[in-house]
Amino acid sequence: MSNPALRYSLYRLGIFAAVFAAAMVVFGLFDLDGRGNIFLAIGIAAGVSALISYKFLNAERDAMSEALYNRMQRAKERIAEDNRAEDANTAAIAREAL
Repeated sequence: MSNPALRYSLYRLGIFAAVFAAAMVVFGLFDLDGRGNIFLAIGIAAGVSALISYKFLNAERDAMSEALYNRMQRAKERIAEDNRAEDANTAAIAREAL
């Protein structure tokens, strides 16, 4: 996988799914009233998976940040080049009008 943002997102989703499945198994074992605790399992899975991701996905998060930074820099350079070309065209039109 060459896209760091996609890779990081899939890792996060995988960690969430694993923690959610574990929480559902635990709540399924101890579900005495038969209501199911899916919202509690979702909350626990979100919190625990966020902590795990923060601790263990540093390299992927840094790669994603660097890729996004580089993409933004290229976009800024293209915008600056477009602005310079527009200014040159505007100056040329102004010179012709005089």
